[in-house]
Amino acid sequence: MLLILLWWMASELVRDPDVLPGPVAILRAIAIDLTTPGPEGKSAYFDIGITLLRIFVAFFAAMVAGIGLGLAMALNRIIQRSLLAVIPLALTMPTILMVFLAVLWFGYSEAGGLVAVMAVVTPYVTVNMYEGASAMDKSLIDMAVAFKARRPLLLRRLYLPQLMPYICAASRFGFGMTWKIVALAETFGLKYGIGYMFFFWFEQFDMTQVLAWVIMFVVLMLILEHSVFAPLERRAFAWRISHAL
Repeated sequence: MLLILLWWMASELVRDPDVLPGPVAILRAIAIDLTTPGPEGKSAYFDIGITLLRIFVAFFAAMVAGIGLGLAMALNRIIQRSLLAVIPLALTMPTILMVFLAVLWFGYSEAGGLVAVMAVVTPYVTVNMYEGASAMDKSLIDMAVAFKARRPLLLRRLYLPQLMPYICAASRFGFGMTWKIVALAETFGLKYGIGYMFFFWFEQFDMTQVLAWVIMFVVLMLILEHSVFAPLERRAFAWRISHAL
């Protein structure tokens, strides 16, 4: 509420909707976008749905690849040494440069956005999983092996609880990065989506519509964060709460 109040005060001081439109003007623009077809004849729900689909597909692919590579590094010394020589290069690659390269390689296609996300997000997930697998309590593993615990029990009761904090940390960071990269890829090289609408209205010099799509983007992220990721994390770590009580 304080942020909205400051925003309204700043817009009243500027008094130029081409520079900083107020909250009421933005809400009016959002209402229009959600109820009428856009410049491409598509509704705002279509562009939001396309962006969400791209985000979830790219995020899932990057998480699967990162978790697999991280565990492989922890289990195999040759893979560990090979990837440790390459991962720092991927971690230092500027995000916008990776997006440009993906567009140049794959053109204006869905593959470009997917490759850009995986090239940026997968190394971070890999490092998190490698550190998590390396930090597991070896004495618990030895004890479970000594008592001849079955593999499903080991995975469910031993490996997964110890890796879960690293998986959650990697997923939080990876999902945030995926949002940004997909929006950037849509801005520069993909048809339809929230990022595409950013760029379209930017070319029209319509600050009200640009901020309207920014606000919808941010609100959508907050909804997913508090309605999807936070409940999943609370459920995953419910054992910690019960143990503390």
